[in-house]
Amino acid sequence: MACLLSKQDDFVNQVSMLETLIKEAGHECIFLPKFHCELNPIEMYWGWVKYRYRQVPKKTFDNAKQAAFDALNACPVDLIQRFMNRSWRFMSASRIKLTGKAVAWAIHKQKSHRSVSQTAMMHLDAIVNP
Repeated sequence: MACLLSKQDDFVNQVSMLETLIKEAGHECIFLPKFHCELNPIEMYWGWVKYRYRQVPKKTFDNAKQAAFDALNACPVDLIQRFMNRSWRFMSASRIKLTGKAVAWAIHKQKSHRSVSQTAMMHLDAIVNP
């Protein structure tokens, strides 16, 4: 029954309460595929925060709580923007059907703002097809 209902137009096109709440607050809501941390900048942010949190010595629960707040607030905006751009580049590489090491190479070498550049693709093609 759940499979049958999931294919009905009124269920497929129903906007979730979470999405409605986010959009009413004036923000954009983007749902990303599960288990693709390269496509999710929040995973990069959490990784950065956890690294900073672990660098601070903590002896009490209050110290740990304060260190967590400090780490969450310490991430510079320009770094968050870089996380976003890196995610956009991974999405761009995925759209053009790159996989594995080719994606990593293209992301590392490309110079474009939010996508994998044509120049990087030509270099990749020259490496893969000598």
